[in-house]
Amino acid sequence: MKCAVYIRVSTDKEEQKTSLENQQRFFYNIIVEKGWDLFRFYINVESGTKDKKRENLRQLIEDAKQHKFDVILSKELSRLARNGKLSYEIKDIAEKHNIHIITFDNAINSLEGNIHMFGLYAWVYEQESQRTSERIKAALNTNAKRGDFHGSNAPYGYKVFDKKLIFADDNTPEVVKSIFELYLNGKGFDSIARSLSKKGYPTPSQVAEKSNAGRFWHGSTIKTILSNPHYTGDLVQGRETTRSVTSQSRHSVPEENQIVVKNTHPAIISHEMFDAVQELMKSRKKNHPKVKKHLFTNVLYCSDCGTGMWYRQNRIGYICGSYARHGKIACTQRTIKEKDLKETILSDIKKMAQVINDKEYLNNLAIDAQKKQKQVTQILINIENEIKASKAKKKRFLEMLAEKQITHEEYREVADENQGRINELNIKRSGLEASLRHDEFLVRIENLRNSINRFLPFDDVTEELLHQFVERIEVDKSGIPKIIYRFSILPN
Repeated sequence: MKCAVYIRVSTDKEEQKTSLENQQRFFYNIIVEKGWDLFRFYINVESGTKDKKRENLRQLIEDAKQHKFDVILSKELSRLARNGKLSYEIKDIAEKHNIHIITFDNAINSLEGNIHMFGLYAWVYEQESQRTSERIKAALNTNAKRGDFHGSNAPYGYKVFDKKLIFADDNTPEVVKSIFELYLNGKGFDSIARSLSKKGYPTPSQVAEKSNAGRFWHGSTIKTILSNPHYTGDLVQGRETTRSVTSQSRHSVPEENQIVVKNTHPAIISHEMFDAVQELMKSRKKNHPKVKKHLFTNVLYCSDCGTGMWYRQNRIGYICGSYARHGKIACTQRTIKEKDLKETILSDIKKMAQVINDKEYLNNLAIDAQKKQKQVTQILINIENEIKASKAKKKRFLEMLAEKQITHEEYREVADENQGRINELNIKRSGLEASLRHDEFLVRIENLRNSINRFLPFDDVTEELLHQFVERIEVDKSGIPKIIYRFSILPN
């Protein structure tokens, strides 16, 4: 376990230096006792500006997100969870980044599953955060009623100037107008998206300069633009809201509760055109046929772009989803027949069935495994001795660091070198231990035999058989499939 230690002292006065040293000594003893590894002390001093107080705690959070250590140690929970926002960030670390938290006031020890007090503290901070959020929403609603735009990004085709929407200084207003016209002329969401991608028009994400912006338009983006009433010149805000300050999910607000201010900015389309589009979307939604799921849906993928492949009735097979949606600007064309895939899979499973039911072959495997056990056991003993020696060296250097006989940099160099070797040995040990589990291997063989024999005789590839034995299929540009099976447990 690589440890990050968070320490906070109330002031930088002379008498607090003793407290700081005592806390450091306390954690040195804990880490040595448990045989763990010290990554770094994160020390905050209460005096100074507000930002300065949080500097090292913020650094701890960022380092945790990069998984630079395995556990956070602190004397008291209150030293970590000082306000609502930070408390939830730290909670996210424990849940999302697999970082444990241990405090020595018996409030939290996630290694032992003791995190119930964290929820109590977080609840207290959440109440204050919720009240603050409600005050902010009230202020934003007041501004919205005055016609001020308060979204994070202006709608595609507009920009924000002095809290008002004005036309963007590019061709995006014309792109918006063409989207509405194309839809009224019978084009669908995906068809319009393909057309805009081919013409190279920037997507809303690109205009907003988002880090994950893609260059292809999608049908869902077209639908969002066609549903946005801002293009009529009216400001319509408060269409969505979160359920609470901690919730990331949003839900729609009824129209009667939305904030609508007429004629606050120049219109790109008329109200009549917008209303006509809404009616057309409703009618098309009612008549839209349900997409049929085919056998290899969610199993078959393009090897170049990674997109799932789509079934096409006229080809009696599958094509790349990116190519189908965006054309050759997104990916190359490839086709694979469903019949050919079925034949290949049936042939492979029949071969495996022959192997798995060949008792002589399996007996030879068992004899070879037993011969290797003695040799592997001795290697494991040598590995265990080397691991113990590396851990002892780490512990010795940590004690030298606590006594200030070496610098932290010198300690880290030795600790990282030894931990790297320990990691290598652990990986090697795991592989060797797995090879010793001969009985487990035979059980897996027996389970595989039973699974395969359950489908005998192999007449067709059913959905049940496919998902029992096939993990994933990738198709290259020549239409050749690479099938990844779930039964690749036998040695070569």
